[in-house]
Amino acid sequence: MTDAKLKILVKQAVDLDREIEEKQAKLKEIKSTLVAEAYSRPEEHTETDGGGSSWTAEGSDGCICRVSFPAETLKDKISGEGKAIDKIKEAAGKFFTKLFLPSVSYTLVPNFRDEAKLLLGAASNKLIKLCQKESSPRVSFETADKN
Repeated sequence: MTDAKLKILVKQAVDLDREIEEKQAKLKEIKSTLVAEAYSRPEEHTETDGGGSSWTAEGSDGCICRVSFPAETLKDKISGEGKAIDKIKEAAGKFFTKLFLPSVSYTLVPNFRDEAKLLLGAASNKLIKLCQKESSPRVSFETADKN
């Protein structure tokens, strides 16, 4: 490759990189606007299997935008020290050792929500809430067939 061709290729790569960056920033802005719109239309949300919800909007060409609001997710680990674990132990009561596996930190048993409900009944709600973390909305697109 000649120096002249190399310079042209580098310029094309830089131009393309800048264009992609600009379009990614614009897409991020549009997604943020769509999430805000979805939040403003709770009556249009559909419940999802995992306990969350989703909102769908159609584009002028038949494409679909779906904003998913996942249910609260369970924490991966819980520190074995501090106020949080003290509250969790209190909420779990005598079933603490049946709901948590000891390690350097605590890991929730498989099917934690179901097990907590089975063992604690209605009191499990407090414990489950203490073991969840917030989930961020996700945006996806489906492309319509162009016929």
